[in-house]
Amino acid sequence: MKRTWRPLIGTALALLLIFGVLYYLRHRRESPAPPAGGGPPAVGTGGLPVMPSKPQPVNITFKGCPPEGDGGDPLLNRLKNRVDEGNYLPVEFDAIARLAWPKAVEQKFRARWSAGDRAAVEQYEGLPVAVEGYLARSKKEGPESPNCHGADDEFRDFHIWLTKSPGDDRSQAIVVETTPPVRDKHPGWTTAALGQVARNNQRVRISGWLMLDPEHPDQVGKTRATIWEIHPIMKIEVEQSGRWVIL
Repeated sequence: MKRTWRPLIGTALALLLIFGVLYYLRHRRESPAPPAGGGPPAVGTGGLPVMPSKPQPVNITFKGCPPEGDGGDPLLNRLKNRVDEGNYLPVEFDAIARLAWPKAVEQKFRARWSAGDRAAVEQYEGLPVAVEGYLARSKKEGPESPNCHGADDEFRDFHIWLTKSPGDDRSQAIVVETTPPVRDKHPGWTTAALGQVARNNQRVRISGWLMLDPEHPDQVGKTRATIWEIHPIMKIEVEQSGRWVIL
């Protein structure tokens, strides 16, 4: 009797093993692949990295001024006033200078953007990027809504023009900006220091957050190449003797 059942038991065990392997393989194919730990992000058609899940902006109230400012577009102001650091990804200058944007968003508050236009901008806005180039000029801006129209120097943005090559005109530049909440931690970031770097034609690496500023389309081709900006700047490095030195 025992000998009669032994082949049947063996066959049943073999079938169970086969079904178990097939079940495992099927569910392994259906399960999403885990993210590649530490691997570089995919690169989009424009040469910019693709990051489906970007860091959410961190804001603070700076010396009584809330992150949404005191007027203008509060959603844009909150982006300008973010203070968080990021894992900055190296990006070619032209990838930003030639990046397109929906024309319908120009000079329009973000709350009035269409869902399609918002999605097109959000594909790249908020990327933590690091771009190399040269400083053409820096300028202290006047009172603005993101900074609650503060008149003192500590409430002014620095408007900086980053060019691909030394001597390039501002019409070919990317605008990059330092903001009061971030600059408060970097006392060495002065217009005098930035001007000296520009006059010396020293190569710089600017790290910060990619942002679309729809307020200045009329300046494209005149004082800027694009309305895409690095805003705010989180780190400025200057090349000295073949190495990067933090300003």
